[in-house]
Amino acid sequence: MEKKATLIKRAALDINQLDKIKIGDFLSDEYGKSGKVCEIEKIERRGEYHYYFKLSKSGTILIIM
Repeated sequence: MEKKATLIKRAALDINQLDKIKIGDFLSDEYGKSGKVCEIEKIERRGEYHYYFKLSKSGTILIIM
């Protein structure tokens, strides 16, 4: 069974949705970048949350909230 990619739309996200994303999930964003999540880094800085989703073979999706 093939997994469907979770579409990330930056304007419609909240922190709870981002926290549910796990390593091994498939992601795609509104700019066409997609892939399997192989590493997640979450950084809190001055009230902002920076989420880095490293994708296998496709680079990184960065979301700042």
